[in-house]
Amino acid sequence: MGVDSLELSYAVGLDVERNVPLGPFTSLKAGGPADLFVRTRSAAELSRVLTEAHRRDLPWMLLGGGSNVLVSDRGVRGLVIKAETAAGQRNRGQVLSESTDAVELRCEAGVLTAGLSRWTASLGFRGMEWAAGIPGTIGGAAAGNAGAYGGDMATNVARARVWFPDGVQVLEVGEMGYAYRASRLKRTGEVSAVLQVDLRLGRGSTDEALAQIEANELQRRTNQPTERSCGSVFKNPAPLYSGQLIEECGLKGTAQGGAQISEKHGNFFVNRGHATASDVVALMRMAKQRVYQARGVALEVEILLVGEWAAEEVDGL
Repeated sequence: MGVDSLELSYAVGLDVERNVPLGPFTSLKAGGPADLFVRTRSAAELSRVLTEAHRRDLPWMLLGGGSNVLVSDRGVRGLVIKAETAAGQRNRGQVLSESTDAVELRCEAGVLTAGLSRWTASLGFRGMEWAAGIPGTIGGAAAGNAGAYGGDMATNVARARVWFPDGVQVLEVGEMGYAYRASRLKRTGEVSAVLQVDLRLGRGSTDEALAQIEANELQRRTNQPTERSCGSVFKNPAPLYSGQLIEECGLKGTAQGGAQISEKHGNFFVNRGHATASDVVALMRMAKQRVYQARGVALEVEILLVGEWAAEEVDGL
């Protein structure tokens, strides 16, 4: 990579590092290094880095909480931007407006979704209880329409401030093109990045909100693995469930290297120690092939595969 990290550091006013392993920044704890790596802690910093990368024709990838992403063992060419927040703001938003029955919050892209869920519930702000177990950031959740337990970002987002190569735009929720685990930003492949998210929530009982979170968390602990994973691997082909289809094929507990299809939930692939990204994609190919052979259902990958992959690793996915 012919980019001077010191020169880029000076240009963006932030510390740009070279050859940083990305595994520690993902929920699976696997994957190779980034050629260049920088942390941003505000919408202004994130926008500045993106604009400079675009000006230099430097490939970039945005990394939030590192969930629902699988980084190649060969790593990522170009610049990886880790979206974070200022100290003390990791789980919080800024109140824009309040009424007796509603509130609007502005959140930086790097705010942790699960922490925000608990913070809003503690204040009696209702609507984000479903997100208490989502291990990512609000920017990624907004871009991918994350959801669980009957809720999703499409029902909470009021608008998003989004970086595009030709400038920053404010997209109202109707302009986000939300669909199941998708949005305009994800579906069309537009070069873009969420900088801030405005949420519209209700007002209600703090006790009821916290109780709902605890009920959801109990269900999650009961039905989903606690080991390191990258979240749900395949989208649910409604009205069917990917995990059930995989389990019906007898693949629960199947291992490849250090990776395993969870013994608790067939749509979670876990790192049981020293798993590689190649181990995980081998299991993904196996599961997809077996489900198609048995049921004629072509599972669609939900997690994002990033970095430099060999064709034979991802063939058929």
